Amino acid sequence: MGKKIKILAVSDEEILNRYPLDEIKKRFSDIDFIISCGDLSNDYLDFLFTALNKKLVYVNGNHVYNAEHDISFCKNIDGGQSCKIKGIRLVGFDGSHIYAMGRKYQYTEKEVFWQAFKAMLKFKLTFRKPDIVISHSPVAGIHEGKDPIHMGFQGYLKFLRWFKPKLWLHGHVHLKNQYEEQISYYEGTKIINVFGYKVIELEC
Repeated sequence: MGKKIKILAVSDEEILNRYPLDEIKKRFSDIDFIISCGDLSNDYLDFLFTALNKKLVYVNGNHVYNAEHDISFCKNIDGGQSCKIKGIRLVGFDGSHIYAMGRKYQYTEKEVFWQAFKAMLKFKLTFRKPDIVISHSPVAGIHEGKDPIHMGFQGYLKFLRWFKPKLWLHGHVHLKNQYEEQISYYEGTKIINVFGYKVIELEC
């Protein structure tokens, strides 16, 4: 039987800064690391990193708040970059579809396809596959919104079909409240919209 990893995943709404610091430390004392799926301020990520004293890996959303706040002690994996934490291999994709000219973290389908292709090639060359994929936007056809900005990317769907990771976490599509769940399964991969925050256990 494999070991269990416990993850605090956050995205889009800074809910946890509404709670007393002691309560946050107590509630999440047993997590192994933190994942951010974007659209959160850098100072909020700093707050979580400092409060829980756990490694934090993140992708940027289509919005980056307080970008001047230094969080170089956290690990950014935008654009198909990857990393390994506690034996778990992660790959990340930032941003959304293009909706405003001149804005960062907005991509065409072609750009996302090449991000995914390069990440696929890297994993294939090392005979490995990711355990967790982090994206800001959803996968095409899964949890996506009805408007063009919140549509998922086809390039992610290709990546998902190729590698079948254990877990795919995303944000971008807001839910009615923190307690609403949006979970799907695709060919063995569990896909979760982590709007606000979710505590997720992964057996590996």
